[in-house]
Amino acid sequence: PLSSLPSPFRSGGSLGLSKSELDARCQPSGLYPSCEWEAKQIRRLIGDGKLAARLKGSDSCISKSDRECPICFMYYSETNTSKCCNATVCTECYLQIKPQKDKHTTCPFCNNPKMAISVQRAMDEDDILKRDEEEQKVIEAAIRNRAAQKNGESSGLSNTSNIATDGGGESFGSSLENYNRSRTFSNASSSNVSANASEPGTPITHTDD
Repeated sequence: PLSSLPSPFRSGGSLGLSKSELDARCQPSGLYPSCEWEAKQIRRLIGDGKLAARLKGSDSCISKSDRECPICFMYYSETNTSKCCNATVCTECYLQIKPQKDKHTTCPFCNNPKMAISVQRAMDEDDILKRDEEEQKVIEAAIRNRAAQKNGESSGLSNTSNIATDGGGESFGSSLENYNRSRTFSNASSSNVSANASEPGTPITHTDD
């Protein structure tokens, strides 16, 4: 029987991980100074495949399949997704958003009062291509929006989100995630804004995010 095996060789939940494999996936990443969840409950959820591993995020995308958490702005090879609006969230941020003692919590992306998550499937080539296309739309929308603001025709975040999702049917969570990611790109594209949107001799005003 499995229970008679020495502890280092026991299966870790539904995923069938060894004890050492599960230990590695359950180590706090250090992103937050504390976590109210009990370690054994986190271990159970990760071992059963109901929660992504606790990974240390990266400031930049290391692999094309990495996803960015729109809360901490770190990139991860394994993340969770909200069932209500398909937004990406890393495990460390989720453990802060959803107190263990609360039966329900409000989704920070779409305000659904009963937020629930599942482990996000790995991205394939089609997913990566689609994401890149969406990001390009958001970048272009951000540039147009800044040009409109320069001309006194500010359209705000809602207009940017609408432009970015035309024809794509993206969820609110995905739109917010793409918009947050575009903030970095829009700064890098400021030279294009200057060339295409500003009047001759008119300086571009930059604001810190």
